[in-house]
Amino acid sequence: MAVRTRDDYEAVLEALGACISTRIPVLLWGDPGSGKTSVVESAAGLGWLVETMIISHYEPSDLTGLPLLRGDHVVLAPPGWAKRLAEHDGPSIAFFDEFSTASPALQAAALRPLTHYQVGDLQLPPTVSFVAAANPADVAAAGWELAAPTASRFVHLEWGLPLEVYAECLVTGAWPVLPVGPLPDGFDAELVRQRALVAGFLRSRPSQLSVIPTDAVGRGRAFPTPRTYDYAARLAAFAVANGSSPDVVRLLVAGCVGPVVAHEFLEFARRQDLPDPEDVLAGGFLFTGSRPDRTYVVLQSVLAAVQRKPTARRWTAAVDACGRAAADVGVDAAVPVVRALLRPGARPAGAALPASITVFAPVLALAGLLPGA
Repeated sequence: MAVRTRDDYEAVLEALGACISTRIPVLLWGDPGSGKTSVVESAAGLGWLVETMIISHYEPSDLTGLPLLRGDHVVLAPPGWAKRLAEHDGPSIAFFDEFSTASPALQAAALRPLTHYQVGDLQLPPTVSFVAAANPADVAAAGWELAAPTASRFVHLEWGLPLEVYAECLVTGAWPVLPVGPLPDGFDAELVRQRALVAGFLRSRPSQLSVIPTDAVGRGRAFPTPRTYDYAARLAAFAVANGSSPDVVRLLVAGCVGPVVAHEFLEFARRQDLPDPEDVLAGGFLFTGSRPDRTYVVLQSVLAAVQRKPTARRWTAAVDACGRAAADVGVDAAVPVVRALLRPGARPAGAALPASITVFAPVLALAGLLPGA
């Protein structure tokens, strides 16, 4: 999305804040001198520690740890920037500036910090977020395209500085503040809903689970993988729970899985109109007339709700919901969830099998998941 208006700018700014707040690595793409570094470093004014690194000035060992011999074994000593982040009492940002100047060796070295927040033998605390900024390779100083494994670690946001924002803020000096903060109320419940939607979408479009582009430029931006779908669910949950606009949700999902798949997913999600899983567990939702794809998503949300709060009563209610759905809509939409509920270790002690389970008897007996009956 081209950033042409103040609304566009503020939507990208809000999307950036969502990534930082959820601790999901984010990469800002934009032309030189468009304020990418300034907006990230503005978090320092909100009490965040920002460690800025021009990535091309570093060696791979600055990201993986310096091997040192201590006694009879080798340790990976963390660099100073990582130690400062770990010792800071409060939220912080590790900011990799000019990331498109990172050589393939540096990109490979960044994989573990970006995924596991581990630098050498140092585990960074949950207060650290990773942000990177880059110019497109054709205008970057000695630029490289990102390798697919590196690109898939980031949410990709297009950055720009519209004239109306620049002209006004140049005169007033009042630049928009980076919106960062804790997870909003309702995030956990919304995350259950978003993950159920992702599961339902991928069931209807299984070929979209992992699609690595064939061209170098495409491999260096957002594309669908299991990791980036997880990013999309978490960020969509944050944005919805935070009351963000649909434009911000679209930016975040597109920044994870690419604009084409994001459009398909968001259209799929818009058609579902999911009930509260707690209402389904209480028996207050009727599956009669529901589409199979919607039924599948509803039951996935029920499965997630039970796993978050597993009790014998809730487990029995979930199995019963699957049975009611199978009787009203068809077995196919309910089988994956009832299988998950009946797998070894999933059934709480004392949980009873409801009578409605008999609708699955042939399928579960073949799978060895229907005990005794």
